[in-house]
Amino acid sequence: MRYLFLIFALLLSSNSVFAMGEIPSTPKLITPEAEFGRTFGLPGSGDAQFYYPHDVDLGLIGDMKTGLNNLFITDTGNNRVQRLDEDGGYVYQFGSFGSENGKFNAPVGIAVDFNFRIYVSEKDNDRVQLFDIQGNFLREVATSEYGYKTIDDPSGLAVDSLGNLYIADSGNDRVLKFSDTGDFLGVVGSFGYGAGFFDRPADVAVDRDNYVYVADTYNHRIQKLDYDGQPVMMFGSFGSGPGELSFPQGIAVDNLFVYVADTGNNRVQLFDKQGKFLLMAGGLNMPTGISLGSGGLVYIVDSGNHRIQELKVSY
Repeated sequence: MRYLFLIFALLLSSNSVFAMGEIPSTPKLITPEAEFGRTFGLPGSGDAQFYYPHDVDLGLIGDMKTGLNNLFITDTGNNRVQRLDEDGGYVYQFGSFGSENGKFNAPVGIAVDFNFRIYVSEKDNDRVQLFDIQGNFLREVATSEYGYKTIDDPSGLAVDSLGNLYIADSGNDRVLKFSDTGDFLGVVGSFGYGAGFFDRPADVAVDRDNYVYVADTYNHRIQKLDYDGQPVMMFGSFGSGPGELSFPQGIAVDNLFVYVADTGNNRVQLFDKQGKFLLMAGGLNMPTGISLGSGGLVYIVDSGNHRIQELKVSY
């Protein structure tokens, strides 16, 4: 009997149980709210004007030279990349139509890494180019055959915390991975409908824990993979209701939320990291790219309106 009492006393003193009468804590319920803010850009080909832009990324570290809080936008219809400051003011642009180094044919995806370098994917030149922060060409990335297939219609890009580059190789229904020095590291996926298979994936994002999120566009869903490319979960199905998706083309992720450009439904949706629907913000026209700024700011490429739309998320 003495031994049973001793075991019971040890259990009560352990951190693994609650003291008598104590109510177990529950996870904090986060309910975000969203409000549209400023818009940047007008239709056209001049400075700070756009023609069907597709993607946006931000320089969240650095200084005036390296682009702190500056926006880098693939101005697809004008075959160029534009840089705007945090107030939407024009800074500079680079690129023009062509297939030579430093030129573009339908630039789509963009990602700024921690070394202040800019990756740009081109749908019609089937390649990814790397530039310095001023837009000077450095080298080509992903221009040949990988996994017995030549890269085809590359789209969204993402850089993880180690500097590795992820490419949504849309035409081949897969995601490619490269090191920060351009070495090919592997491939995930192929055409299909099950977990780990894709149908025209348009974008990719990586969180701080190196989980990979893929906008599986023609399957109308989001897939989450671990660092080794193994499927973890998926959420979304075709439709227009809350949590349903129609050809999602853009995705971004932070510590709490997954942000999805629900292109066919002309809106943005927010989910938690387990895929639970939280809110939607509509009134857009063919939103494609999406990127996160500081202080809860979200920047959406409102492609059909030829502009960038700012969204403020609070919770």
